[in-house]
Amino acid sequence: MQELIGFLPILLVTSAVVLLLCSLSPRGVRYASLVAVLSSAAAFAMSLAILHHVVHNGVTTYFFGGFRPPLGIPYTVDVLSALLGLLSMAMLLLTVLYSTWFITSKWAYLYYSLLFLMATGSVGCFYTGDIFNFFVSLELLAIASYALTAFYRGNPRAVTAALRYAISGTIATSLYLFSVILVYSAFGTLNIADIALKVRNPEAQVQFSQGIAGDIVLTSKVAFSIMTWVFLFKTAILPLGFAWQPQVYAEAPVPIAAGFTAITDAVGLYWFLRFFNTVLGRDAIPALSSFREALLSFIQVVAILSALVAALFMSMQRDAKKFIAYSTISQFSLALLGISLDSSYGTASALLYIVSNAIGDAILFYVTGIAVAGCGRSIKCLAVLKASRCALASLLIAVLNLFGIIPLLLGFWAKMLLVLAGLGKSLALPVVTLVVSGIAAIGYFRLLYTAITSHTEVKSDPRLRSTATPTLLALVLAVTAIVLGLCFALCTQFQNFILGIGAEIASNYGEYIVKTLWS
Repeated sequence: MQELIGFLPILLVTSAVVLLLCSLSPRGVRYASLVAVLSSAAAFAMSLAILHHVVHNGVTTYFFGGFRPPLGIPYTVDVLSALLGLLSMAMLLLTVLYSTWFITSKWAYLYYSLLFLMATGSVGCFYTGDIFNFFVSLELLAIASYALTAFYRGNPRAVTAALRYAISGTIATSLYLFSVILVYSAFGTLNIADIALKVRNPEAQVQFSQGIAGDIVLTSKVAFSIMTWVFLFKTAILPLGFAWQPQVYAEAPVPIAAGFTAITDAVGLYWFLRFFNTVLGRDAIPALSSFREALLSFIQVVAILSALVAALFMSMQRDAKKFIAYSTISQFSLALLGISLDSSYGTASALLYIVSNAIGDAILFYVTGIAVAGCGRSIKCLAVLKASRCALASLLIAVLNLFGIIPLLLGFWAKMLLVLAGLGKSLALPVVTLVVSGIAAIGYFRLLYTAITSHTEVKSDPRLRSTATPTLLALVLAVTAIVLGLCFALCTQFQNFILGIGAEIASNYGEYIVKTLWS
């Protein structure tokens, strides 16, 4: 199974190269979609097998080239990284399937190749046990994202959005690289497990990296503060989210915008989960433990403000794709609030928000794609969905799931766990969660009302001859949201699995360290 962990990114990169080679012959271009579907299905199956193995066998490592850390680069996979890796690969498969209907460009092979490179970067970020390799994966993820945002290069708005995304993203990743250099100067290592060990025990000695190389307290405060800013940007938390996300979501191809949530944007939330549990855990040395508490308090304030402002902007939107962008910022802000509460319920809530939002956003984008093909990006154009009861029903389920008001849906349990986690800290936190939900409800139900009551003319588009693919995918995701919600409500084993992840990642740093450095 260790070999499977290392083979997954190789499969994704190889698929990207093969898709580029398809351009060498006209016949190969016609088969690009088939290659993409088969490769993404194989990647999904592999990520599912990896999660199954990790659940039953604990933290699993793969050492590239056989070189053990800190000399070599390990992939260290626990339940958290395996679960988010599975979500990323599931969204890759859905994005490819939806793209076979939506993308009609002659450059489709290039589109799919960039999509697989983006997925490679995502898996690298989730699986890697090395902070520099995380930077490399982040850069691959970012560059592919910039190119996909500008895929419709004939659209000036798409090019502008991509340039804004690229410039601000390059600044962010450069700052992350600078913080990596600072960490290496103090800890003498780039390995996450090695850093986690020395944060808790500065006297620890590790083969090759030996002990600490400098002042880990001051350096850690500077480096980790910079990293926090970088991943607030990557998660699109306001006000940093204004720099790129609404414009990128609005101008990127619909399937790419749907994939961003789980493939790229979730990387920022993963970093916060990994950082505040595995690296800078509760049992860090006193000087860093107090810094950790201050950082969590800061993030909590930022998350609350971001959730409120994003919900307010969402309720005023007339552009369907920008509406989804602000909805994502609000949902991710609530997930970040759960992480900042530093409890098993808070962490479990964050995970459910990530999964629930990925499902809800994908449904909204998939049905919006039908509206875009038939009318345009305006919320009023969602009226074209009235021609399909399944598409309209999927829209309803997506809205209710994101609003989180019905216990049958996964979004409800994400909000419930966040409220319970907040009650353990302060009565004000559940109130804030409910206020954000109330403001967001204005936007969600206005979207539904507009879709049901509006009337619009449908333009001629070859894709509208058959909307079976997008409708079926949206319906499958809607059913998935219901099934997962029912499983959490009725299946104790599934409930314990989700709640257990929150407790495990806070306490399994010992296994993470041992499996990486000494197994």
